[in-house]
Amino acid sequence: MERFETIMRWINVLVIFATFFAYLSPFINPSRFWQFSFFGLIYPWLLLCNVLLVFFWGFKRRKYVFLSLGCILLGYGHVKSFVGFNSFDNIKTKDAITVVSYNVHYLGNLRKGIKTREERTKKENEFVFFLKRENEIQILCVQETGIKVSKKIKEKFNFPFMHRSHKKSPAIFSKYPIFNSGVISFGGTSNSCLWADIKINAQSIRVYNAHFQSNQISLIADKVATQGDLKSKETLKDIKGMMGKFRYFAKLRAQQAQQVANHMATCPHPIILCGDFNDTPQSYTYNLLSKNLKDSFKEKGKGLGTTYAGNIPALRIDYVLLNEKIKVHSHEILKENFSDHYPVICKISL
Repeated sequence: MERFETIMRWINVLVIFATFFAYLSPFINPSRFWQFSFFGLIYPWLLLCNVLLVFFWGFKRRKYVFLSLGCILLGYGHVKSFVGFNSFDNIKTKDAITVVSYNVHYLGNLRKGIKTREERTKKENEFVFFLKRENEIQILCVQETGIKVSKKIKEKFNFPFMHRSHKKSPAIFSKYPIFNSGVISFGGTSNSCLWADIKINAQSIRVYNAHFQSNQISLIADKVATQGDLKSKETLKDIKGMMGKFRYFAKLRAQQAQQVANHMATCPHPIILCGDFNDTPQSYTYNLLSKNLKDSFKEKGKGLGTTYAGNIPALRIDYVLLNEKIKVHSHEILKENFSDHYPVICKISL
């Protein structure tokens, strides 16, 4: 038993060190030290390990309970970026605006197993009802959407105004007039960031819709988890390839985020930044872009903030970030399998 507790103490120390690396991740550019970004990615699991260790040492009535407990309390701000403890406002104003950010993944899930036009129409109507829930959406930012999908969304949701740039770009839909727009190109990639200046009554705001480079490791991670043998050379090769991809794309995302941050610094209007960042709140990308903006989840989110429905669980990578002058009334994450992401829906007022 004493030997087991010694092993657990060492495990506890290693988990705490890894957690502190995750705490440092938002402040360290992955172009310099990409390893910290990895610890930021696995923060939800490190948090879970610390909670389990608190219960373990508490059950054993050992003073080591304060190791992980102290680690959690020191990083309480990080806990709030993943777990929401808020309540929604009782919205009384008629001026509340519903803003949605959603990676629809080309609406591929709407076509699975569909053979007839009637089945397709029924599935599309289910998607519209799911997203609207009988509430009108004023501003919708979607990622991973082609030309046909954009036209379908514009028609189904009756948006009079739309901004998109190229074949596989994100898209911004609005019930309010768009009087100026543009694109921040990331070079030879389908990822980009759109921006649109929108007139809401007498006020002007700028909406950014960003889709940053993904890690492209989901399939490899799933293979390692289900078929991997740590003693085999093939599994070790897969892990090495996965880490190589993560290193390269973490650096690329940091560059893309810097382009958007530079553009936002020149913006003359209050900002709403939506998008699929493909990075967690414990990342350099999020930290760079959330400066001077508030996170709708931190303001009004409840429960776990998971927005990714793919093979890697417990990831919050989809956001609505807003100017400090914009009031957030509610934040919801709707869970349904229309995509490999969940939509982020928040109600705001200017």
